[in-house]
Amino acid sequence: MAVLSEGSSSFRAAIGRNGSTLACVLLVLSVALGAALERSLPLAIYLLSFGHYVLYWVAFAFGTIAFDVFKRDAIAMKTLSVAALAFVYLRTPIDPASLAVIAGGILLNVRAAQALGLDRTYYGHEAAGLPARRITAFPYSLTSHPMILGNVAAFGGTLINAPFRADWWPLASLHVALNIGLLAMELAGLRHRGAVRIGGGLVLVGALLGAILAIAKGTP
Repeated sequence: MAVLSEGSSSFRAAIGRNGSTLACVLLVLSVALGAALERSLPLAIYLLSFGHYVLYWVAFAFGTIAFDVFKRDAIAMKTLSVAALAFVYLRTPIDPASLAVIAGGILLNVRAAQALGLDRTYYGHEAAGLPARRITAFPYSLTSHPMILGNVAAFGGTLINAPFRADWWPLASLHVALNIGLLAMELAGLRHRGAVRIGGGLVLVGALLGAILAIAKGTP
C-alpha cells in the first residue's frame, strides 16, 4: 500500500508540474479535431497562434510554472504559432519588400536572443529569479527591447504583402498588438505585478474576441 501511495503521489506531482504541458497538448489536439470536423483553416490557424502569449503572461505575472517546463512549452507553442502564420503567408504571392522586412525582424530577434541567452529570453529574471543583469551587446546597445521590435517588424512586415493582408490582416495585427502588450508588461516589471495580471488578462481577452470575430468572418 505504501508503494502504491508513493506512486500515486509521484504521479500527482508529475501531473501538477507538467499541467501547462498537458493543457498545451489538449489545446493542439482539440484544435486539430475541431478544424478537421469543421474543415476550417481559420479556426486552426487562430487557435494555434496565441497560446505562447498566455504562457508568457502566466509565467511573468504569476510565476506558477516550473521554469524548465515553461521554457519547453513556450518554445513549442511559439514554434506552432510561427508555423501556422508561415503556412498561410507562404500560400500568397511573393512580395520582396514584405520578405525583406520579415527577414530583418527575424534576424534582429535572433541576434537579441543570442545576446540575452535562452534563460533570460524566457523571463529567467522574472520567472526563475535569475539575478538582474544589464546586457550591452548589440542590439541591446541600440535599444532596450530589440526582441519586441524584431517581432513587431516581422509580423508587421507580413502586412506589406497585399494578398496576405486582404485575408489575414487580423492575424498579423493581433500578433503585433500582443507584442506591444508584452512590451508594456516588461516595462511595468515585477514591481507592478498586480497591474500586469489585470492588464494582461484584459489584453488576452481582447485578443480572443478579435480571433473569434476573425474566424466568424470566414477568412479563406
